[in-house]
Amino acid sequence: MMKRAFLATTLVAALTAAGMGTAHAQQTFKLTIASSHPTTLPWVGLMSSLFVPEVNKRVAALNKGYKIEWREAYGGQLYKMNATLTSVEQGITDIGWVFHNLEAAKMPLSQFGTVTPFTTDDVRIILDVANEMNEKVPALQKEWEKNNMVFLGATGVDTYHLFTKNPIATYADLKGRKISAPGSIGLWLKGSGAVPVDGSLTSYYTDIQTGVSEGTISIATGILPNKIYEVAPYVTTVNIGALYIGGMAMNKDSYAGLPPEVQQIVKDVGKEYSKALGATLMQRYETALKTMETNGAKQTPSVRITNMSSGERDKWVKTMPNLAAEWAKTNASKGPAKEIVKTYMDALRKRGVKPARDWDKEL
Repeated sequence: MMKRAFLATTLVAALTAAGMGTAHAQQTFKLTIASSHPTTLPWVGLMSSLFVPEVNKRVAALNKGYKIEWREAYGGQLYKMNATLTSVEQGITDIGWVFHNLEAAKMPLSQFGTVTPFTTDDVRIILDVANEMNEKVPALQKEWEKNNMVFLGATGVDTYHLFTKNPIATYADLKGRKISAPGSIGLWLKGSGAVPVDGSLTSYYTDIQTGVSEGTISIATGILPNKIYEVAPYVTTVNIGALYIGGMAMNKDSYAGLPPEVQQIVKDVGKEYSKALGATLMQRYETALKTMETNGAKQTPSVRITNMSSGERDKWVKTMPNLAAEWAKTNASKGPAKEIVKTYMDALRKRGVKPARDWDKEL
């Protein structure tokens, strides 16, 4: 009996020394996480401040010897705004923020939020619905998968307003104005007589300063850190609505290279990142407007924030062509576009939203 116990103890010691005992051998996974935009923007900042450390924490808690060695590259270090999808797809980065508003050709069905404006300014609701739809609507799942990506969590932005070089008092004042808007957001100007100019938060300042455009339809949390109010001091709050603009995604091949339990952690933390983003944006929105007004008080002209009257806003809502119907018809051959609009609008109403226009009832 003593001899057997001695042999067992000797075997355990030998296995442990060889790294084969109860202690797990270290296995390191090298991952790059990147974005075209800087960490001053909430949906990028949370990739670094929340997603990375929380994934590390949970992976360590598995106690299986796994470790992730991160390379963080934000602010366009690896690619610019026109390559957010292809950079994840091709593995230039393992995880990245995908701005699908600029990817209508590759992700046509994911544009449903853009063609249904004037719903709600609560981005938390928008993101909750977007995450649900990406989990339950096969056609939306396939848009990520066919581009060699795994969807991790929806990203969105606070409600859109006008930021212009000159005052916009009425809806009619938009006629003839060149207004910067990224990708399909330019559709919101249809019927107004304004001319959409493609661009993004990283280009608006120079575009407005040099006369390429005369202002932008944009978000307070993006205008503030990029100091666009310096060249577009007239802020007209319109409440066009919060918007689902893309998501954090992982290269499918990189994802497949992770153990199943680590894959699950990445997905779980992706959803938490999305939820945290909604809460963060709601907190920062009001602060952004106030800070803009304070910081721009001494410039010439000073920052002035005015509300578009409900009557003028209604003109915008009613004058806009039925974007959802046009989009559903155009994309009918690509998938259940009409059903996606209906699912989206129903999901918003179930959460207490009262849209200014019932897009799904005009299909």
